[in-house]
Amino acid sequence: MFVTVREKSIIELVTRMSAKHTVNSLATYLDVSARTIQRDLKSVDKLLEQFGLTMKRNAADALFIDGNNEKIYRLMQKLAASSAPEATPEEKKLRLLVILMEEGAFFKKQVLSNQLGISTTTLTSYLDELGNWLRKFSVTLSRQRGVGVEVAGEEAHKRHALAAYFLIHFYEELIESLYYLQRGKTQDDKVLGYFKPDYLAEANKLVGKHISDEQIRLADSDYTGLVVHLALALQRTESGLLLEAQEPVGEPNGEYHVIKAICEDLHERLGVELTEGDIEFLAVVLKGSKIQASNVLYYDSVLLGKLVKNMIRDVSGQLGVDLTKDFSLYQGLLAHMEPLIFRL
Repeated sequence: MFVTVREKSIIELVTRMSAKHTVNSLATYLDVSARTIQRDLKSVDKLLEQFGLTMKRNAADALFIDGNNEKIYRLMQKLAASSAPEATPEEKKLRLLVILMEEGAFFKKQVLSNQLGISTTTLTSYLDELGNWLRKFSVTLSRQRGVGVEVAGEEAHKRHALAAYFLIHFYEELIESLYYLQRGKTQDDKVLGYFKPDYLAEANKLVGKHISDEQIRLADSDYTGLVVHLALALQRTESGLLLEAQEPVGEPNGEYHVIKAICEDLHERLGVELTEGDIEFLAVVLKGSKIQASNVLYYDSVLLGKLVKNMIRDVSGQLGVDLTKDFSLYQGLLAHMEPLIFRL
């Protein structure tokens, strides 16, 4: 049973002092914001459902757990036997990034440190690291004395930054989650504390289908990246975090039509309608991921072929291993150059 320290404390306080605690009194007691308690109560509700219990409020808005004593006793036994997992620093930084990206408004440092269960000194260190990370994507993390912490930047840049953080720091966890979802295993908790499992599962299923139908070649990491970008687009669009309007860059191409078909299927299955801006944005992600055949390159392949051979020769010299006669290596590098140049 997965339960955080704070969720465990909420259940114990409400059980011990039935109909005595409100959201505000819990927030004061646990030294967090009322908004944090409201968010935790959603997770607590799901946990209580497993034991046939529900969290209710009386006329004075005080909380109590509704259910027979035997079920409450079983719940408390489980809680006593469970140990709340301590999140890793990387997981805490991810949670911090998601809070700043999703809620947008200025946050007091004390509120953030309480939500993450860390000291303000540690929070400052995390903010420094995230600020450096976000800067690479033209996103600014600002800290103003007396006002708080805020992330600012274009929505497209924020999505690139958030997707890259998931893919670089939590790639293995994403692959494992996609594997279990693909096998039909359901989960109540959000994947990595952010992705809705059904959104991630449908995005994975439809990318696989359409990529296969169109015979598009993607490296494994790029395939996962496209799934992550799709799931991000669904959740951020649903939350009203929309992409800025962009000038059309030309006639719709093959990538655009593939993404449009995927988005239409997602709308039919999940009820979330992605915008024209989302489709164009995701089409660029797909175009920057495709492995091109070496005989359909759009640039001077003679000059590029010479540069690739020079690179192989230089690396061979540094490694002390002759790779210059490995034609498959040469072909593979050449095939990856078009999407690489496109991304740059």
